[in-house]
Amino acid sequence: MKKIFYFIFSIISLFSCTDKVDLSKKLDSGKTALVVDAFINDLPEKQKVVLTSTQYYFDNSGPKMATGATVILTDLNTRQSFSFLEGNVGEYYSASNGNEFIITGHAYQLNVSYKNENYVSYSFVNRVVPIDSITFEASKKPSGEEIPGYFEAEFWAEDIEGAGDRYWIRSYKNDVRFTDANHLGIAYDASSFSTGETDGVTFILPLRQFFINEQDTTKKWKPEQKITVEICSITKEAAFFLAQVVTQSSLGSGTGVGGAIGALFATPPANVPTNIKNIDDSGNKAVGFFCTSAVYRANTIVPIKAIRKP
Repeated sequence: MKKIFYFIFSIISLFSCTDKVDLSKKLDSGKTALVVDAFINDLPEKQKVVLTSTQYYFDNSGPKMATGATVILTDLNTRQSFSFLEGNVGEYYSASNGNEFIITGHAYQLNVSYKNENYVSYSFVNRVVPIDSITFEASKKPSGEEIPGYFEAEFWAEDIEGAGDRYWIRSYKNDVRFTDANHLGIAYDASSFSTGETDGVTFILPLRQFFINEQDTTKKWKPEQKITVEICSITKEAAFFLAQVVTQSSLGSGTGVGGAIGALFATPPANVPTNIKNIDDSGNKAVGFFCTSAVYRANTIVPIKAIRKP
């Protein structure tokens, strides 16, 4: 009986405590970390590395751009180095287009020097698959009735033989990329799952459709809109990183539906993996990710009538 009394008394004491604890000072102190956004590909356009800094918990002022850094990419096969120079604050651009220095089958090293700290990361350019075509079918209501003037897009591609390929599926409407988690597609060979025997076959149906279409009926594809689909080769580690970004974006939205991921490296509800390492183990840590990709891009204009694959 005494034990029960003491237990009840303890619970009452906890709830009756009136002392206020100010966490703001604890959460607004400590070290910040460098955030590296370095997804570099072989498209014929200037490549960009974005550097920011993590923020304290109660700081809602927006990303802190990391200016004054030195960013160098090195091809470990040829030993040739490429400097990325700062354009906009915290944004570092290559002098050449990606197709001039990103080569499939080559390994790359990224070096970032910032505030007397030196960070390094490595990546490899895996092979990518071509997109055969993009087709369209009339959008339908759950009842099966067609919705006039709206279409569902579908791309067609076939995985290369040899298990272990990873791809990032991206899409654009009128040259504006979809940046919500619902449009971030990750393919494991030709499947949505990392397990299964889908090597060397046509990409499965959810991959071909889900990530390139809006789920909102009123935002489906309309005639004369431009659709662009990209398949990016990525490393196994990058696939895991992106999967975690999708998970955290979904949790952060509060609805179970993926929120915007235009800023892939904004502070998430939980830490996601990183391949950015400080050369000095006792130095400031970094977050973010570095990945090199080969990209196949296909685009077309949405037709007035459905175009089905033969």
